[in-house]
Amino acid sequence: MNNRVLKFLFYILLIPFIFIQNSLAVQDVIDPPDDIKNKKLVSGISFDEIFAKAKDHAYDLKIANLETQIAKTGIMSARSEYFPKLGLMMGTEYTKNYRDIKDTTVMSIGEAFINPYTRYQSVLGITLSYNVFDFGVRKGNLDRAKEDVESKKLKEEKALQELELTLIDTYTKILLARKQLDLNNQIYSLNESNLEMFKRLDKAKQIPKTDLNDRIFKYEKSKKTLSELKQMMSESLSWLAFYTGEEYDVDNLKIKDFPSESYDSMDVKDYTKTVTWKYYDSEIKKKQLELKVVKRTNLPKVTAYSRYYLYGSDPSSYPDVYSDMGPSNFSIGGTLSMPIFDGLKNYSDIKRADLELQQVMVERDKAVGEWMTRVGSMRNNLIYLKEQNDSAEKMVNELKDKNTSKKRLKDKQLISAIEVNDAKIELLEAEIEKVKTSVTYDAMVKGIKTLTEY
Repeated sequence: MNNRVLKFLFYILLIPFIFIQNSLAVQDVIDPPDDIKNKKLVSGISFDEIFAKAKDHAYDLKIANLETQIAKTGIMSARSEYFPKLGLMMGTEYTKNYRDIKDTTVMSIGEAFINPYTRYQSVLGITLSYNVFDFGVRKGNLDRAKEDVESKKLKEEKALQELELTLIDTYTKILLARKQLDLNNQIYSLNESNLEMFKRLDKAKQIPKTDLNDRIFKYEKSKKTLSELKQMMSESLSWLAFYTGEEYDVDNLKIKDFPSESYDSMDVKDYTKTVTWKYYDSEIKKKQLELKVVKRTNLPKVTAYSRYYLYGSDPSSYPDVYSDMGPSNFSIGGTLSMPIFDGLKNYSDIKRADLELQQVMVERDKAVGEWMTRVGSMRNNLIYLKEQNDSAEKMVNELKDKNTSKKRLKDKQLISAIEVNDAKIELLEAEIEKVKTSVTYDAMVKGIKTLTEY
């Protein structure tokens, strides 16, 4: 009885410890690891910084690099055909004979061989073979494997180019959102101030109700614009984090402008010097080598070989087979093999390789056409954006003069604060348009250089 009481008290005392342990375990699951909890948000970026980080983190580049490494193993495989092949064969067998056949040691009917003895037997064979001549199939496979490595390296460079172009587009969206947010915050504050003054005027019955409605609409519109810009910036930063592996402080992020670069819009780049052309040119060479190999597959092949066999047998004991094991025969020779009819398999392989070669040629022409169209479109956009940027700058300068004049009139109490605010809003809206054209122009210059200099 006393033992039962002690056990009961022990379990009662154990319950709090179990509860505490489970609570700590749950807390460990809920709380993120320290390296995630303490991860510092990036508060300032430049394009060169994010590009450098993306080159180490981007998945497409890692995949392209692994494809190159895989292709290099193909060279090792193709080179193995230049070495002799050494093989080992071992067989063991038990034969039970039900008939007494004494006039021959082995009987055969067609491809069936009948051993007339009841016995255990084993054989061990070593074979050495070498491909003496195959009409260049071996060399063709090696050349194709080497070309495949070159093609994969160019694909890596193409992936790097596409990554940079993608980052330019993403960075442009973030930079535009940041600059517009700063300017629209000022517009929002001015609209808020104007709305308060219009509410007082409406309360004093000094303006019609429609004027107040217009001001409420402008205030809500500027508020909606801020929300849209924040969403656009947050979404673009999420994609930037995907490429760089870092987290960014959306609210306090400082973004540097694209470096100003000059570009001659009339400078025409030779497309045969681009990575796009080089990649498809390498793919065409690879397909040509593949077609060459397939065409020679059914030509004669000369192989030299030698074989050495050890044989052992015993009529009643399996272990004694190995004590009886000894040299049986040695042979050396050569073979010339050539398929006569393979069900048109080689013909279909040649047809397939030829069609794939034509396909790659068409893909190359398409890629070059897209490249030329893209460069031409960007070049035209640069001319257009330059004109728009010049016009926007003139408009901003005029509105700055207007804004200065409005302030002087306000100081002389000739106009109200509302009119000064409206002039300031007009100036800010013009600056937003100038920001759009100038940032887009710098991004376009960066993009066209990326597209033509790889």
